[in-house]
Amino acid sequence: MRRLVRILSCAALLSGASLSAGEAMAQRVSPMTGGSFGRICSRPAGAQICDAYISGMADGGALSKINDTTHDDSGAPAGFCIPQTETGTAMRTKVVAWLREHKDAQARPVGEGVFTALHDAYPCSVPNGGKK
Repeated sequence: MRRLVRILSCAALLSGASLSAGEAMAQRVSPMTGGSFGRICSRPAGAQICDAYISGMADGGALSKINDTTHDDSGAPAGFCIPQTETGTAMRTKVVAWLREHKDAQARPVGEGVFTALHDAYPCSVPNGGKK
């Protein structure tokens, strides 16, 4: 349960909201919804901006894990683990497919949906060799 709370907290932080022990704090959250983002990402004209947003989210997740390690919390779970060789196009394809499959995420803040899509598409290995 603690692991889930930490992952959801990371998702909230990356999307502009912050959760702490089940208590929401007022933070900036993008007014764009997952559905709007999915439509933008599905059009050729929106590919670059979509890739930039997803790459920013991926960078935020990677840097958050680096920050945890630097501040003696190396056991904190990473939200997702994207291989260095993964392209923006591949990430966009997975995020858009996830958004299409999760209709409930289309009305929620874009950061929440993108984070969860990345989390589902790029799970990290756990020490016992399994997947989370």
